[in-house]
Amino acid sequence: MSGLATLAAVIWLAGGGEAVVARQASAQSSPAAMYACPMHPDATATAPGTCPRCGMPLVAMDPFDAREYLVDVTTTPKAIRAGEPFKLQLIVREPVSRAVISAFATVHDKRFHLFVISQDLEHYDHVHPEQQPDGSWSLEVKLPRPGYYKLYSDFLPIGGTPQVIALPLITAGFRGDIASSSARLVADRNLTSPAGSMRVSLVLPESPLVAGREEAFAFELTDLETSAPVRDLEPYLAAWGHTLLISQDTQSVVHAHPVELVPDGDPAVRGGPVITFKALFPKAGHYRLWTQLKRKGEVVTARFTISVGSPVAQGR
Repeated sequence: MSGLATLAAVIWLAGGGEAVVARQASAQSSPAAMYACPMHPDATATAPGTCPRCGMPLVAMDPFDAREYLVDVTTTPKAIRAGEPFKLQLIVREPVSRAVISAFATVHDKRFHLFVISQDLEHYDHVHPEQQPDGSWSLEVKLPRPGYYKLYSDFLPIGGTPQVIALPLITAGFRGDIASSSARLVADRNLTSPAGSMRVSLVLPESPLVAGREEAFAFELTDLETSAPVRDLEPYLAAWGHTLLISQDTQSVVHAHPVELVPDGDPAVRGGPVITFKALFPKAGHYRLWTQLKRKGEVVTARFTISVGSPVAQGR
């Protein structure tokens, strides 16, 4: 196996107010010029092209560069209150010089993805800030209730590597503590959930999910009224769906996309009734899962809680 092939898929480990990108890397030095997939950094080439695994365009990056970029966050007003909109501004900085970064690659139709998630994993929002002339990113946010939240900034600086930086956010006047606000997840027994005009059923492997290996899971989509298989799923952000999984302690975050690719050049293309995902879980435990899908012009979210076992418990 070549040195390039020893890279593992990106896993986000978000703790202590920050996130790091964990990957296995070869001891070989990085080439001067390399193109890689934003979602699969082990898929590399020496010239532009597309990822053989997910079809995404390869971008210029150094997949061996594990430096973590910096993100400054400010809010206006400074004291934010639940139920009241506020302005959120994010500035991405180079990790050594602290220079403001303004050039970002487009990944799944956007250059900046932001996930706003409550500490108890009950609130989930996937939004896209707008870049300002000074290079910063901003948007208006409203939090549903008082408490602790985390902001997961997902971006790819040109020439860098995929970044997911987690930063804490707390509403003014909240008297609780992180421990009492933390999630206490229980795996769902019912793996079917309504989402907009669809009924979404999560299909897990016959054998239990195990940490440390790539696992496949799927969603079966049926019409909520007729129970007919959904065959008119629309592409959303250049994919048939987007799934985010977060561990109960919010320390591990996994972003997954369907195995089925969206064909290029046909705006009328539709998908369904089954979409398959693959993900590598970094550790055992309970995970909250959100999947976003688009049908009839409406983006909907289905939520599930699953359990992932340890390799030792499964006899590996």
